[in-house]
Amino acid sequence: MRKIVFLSMVLIMVMAFAGFVSAGDDSEVRIAVQVEPSKLNPITYQDTETGFVLGSICDPLITVDEDGSFSPNNAIIERFSVEEDGTVITFVIRRGIKFHNGDPLTAHDVKFTYESFMDENLGSPHHRYYTGIEDIELVGDYILRLTLEETDVTFLTLARIRGHVLPKNYIEEVGWDGYERHPIGSGPYKFVEHVPGSRIVLEKFDDYWGQEPSIDRVEFRFYPELSTAIMALRTGAVDFMPEMPADEFMDLEATPGSGLAFGTYQKMEDHRICFNKREDSIFNDARIRQAVAYAIDVNELIALTRGEMAVPARGRVPSFHPAFAEEANAYELNLEKARQLLEEAGYPDGFETEIFAPAGYRERIQEVQQIQVQLAKIGIKAEVVTVEWGTYLDVTADGEAPMFRERWSAGVPEPIGFVESWHSQSSWNPIFGVYNNPKVDELIDEIRRTIDDNERWKLYHQVQEIAMDDVADYPLYWPLVGDVYNENLHIPEELWDPFKIPIYYINHWSFK
Repeated sequence: MRKIVFLSMVLIMVMAFAGFVSAGDDSEVRIAVQVEPSKLNPITYQDTETGFVLGSICDPLITVDEDGSFSPNNAIIERFSVEEDGTVITFVIRRGIKFHNGDPLTAHDVKFTYESFMDENLGSPHHRYYTGIEDIELVGDYILRLTLEETDVTFLTLARIRGHVLPKNYIEEVGWDGYERHPIGSGPYKFVEHVPGSRIVLEKFDDYWGQEPSIDRVEFRFYPELSTAIMALRTGAVDFMPEMPADEFMDLEATPGSGLAFGTYQKMEDHRICFNKREDSIFNDARIRQAVAYAIDVNELIALTRGEMAVPARGRVPSFHPAFAEEANAYELNLEKARQLLEEAGYPDGFETEIFAPAGYRERIQEVQQIQVQLAKIGIKAEVVTVEWGTYLDVTADGEAPMFRERWSAGVPEPIGFVESWHSQSSWNPIFGVYNNPKVDELIDEIRRTIDDNERWKLYHQVQEIAMDDVADYPLYWPLVGDVYNENLHIPEELWDPFKIPIYYINHWSFK
């Protein structure tokens, strides 16, 4: 009886928080996210959830087809060309595209967006990707030419302005703070409101140039408690939840008559443990990092949180990509070897430390709690520290977190994002604990210059093998990502692809 009363109270709370949406309501789709987007600024954001929202507000400069090749499909360019050994890239912009305030989108806006990423004062963590630009030339109102200082085959993967073309005149008028409060783009949906702690609301942009949305209104609802989000899915209060925790995904999928549908896809992503490797940190010693790696039972972690929806990582590039490093050290469980390394490093009895995880990510917290148990077997007493997302970003970047649990999604199609953060000059390098290996720098620089694909894949193999020997960080696994949604919602099959992903193509969704 108490259980029935409790469930009734939970249902009432969910309906009060999110509103009840009956199946088949095709005017609105509600999307559950566990973490509230940090700030709606394409230049500076770091979290995945902000990317979900901005992906519907803004249009990409260039897209990637199912075969991994760059394409103008669903992008603002009509066509592009690469010349002079890859150092000159010309974009021809589609005519007739409008921003949400009615201004036309032109090459001037694309130039402004590139210059914003290049502006050190704006603080983009992606700044380094754009430092190789020698010149940006407006050939006309709808043609832009970029000249690079040297050949860089990874440029379009890293520096295609994060999939967002920004409105020059609007930002110059309202400033960056004004833009974050009310972002506009040229995408299929326009910003309506952000209610902190509750939701972000978008609505259909009637003058959208591309595929017209079938759904008029999109709400991103924030559910810090996963159980509340799942109840909202079950009751129809929300229609879609991306990147569902694997155990909950599998439980829901095994429940008949739930009214839910399920989709999975591989992703250019790895989950890993990062270390503060600065000189004043105990983890500056590679032997300590190696000991931690040998003490972690990855299979146990996968069984705990993901079941069949992950495979142990070996190196960082997922095994479905030709840059996968099959020979990289995967550090299979070996407690004797771990204790030996600790003794060599001067810590035969272990030591005390901390391992950080962001609050609101249940899987990550469960995994670091299990890692805490595993490390205790070799004498390392690791206190688990969970902090809210903004604080987590600060303490990890500032070197206050000795160890921390990370997820990293790389751009497509070139997997440079998996290794670029190891470069000593990368703007991501200090954020992930600082790592400096001249040979790794040399190989990453060579990757950028190597046009032949097969030779470039070999370089990826080498750099991963070296960095894994150093345990620059410790990859845990590659996930199979699962999304759960209202069975009355139609999501085209072609979107379940590592180079697409449904959440970035909401204007292609419809209700049956």
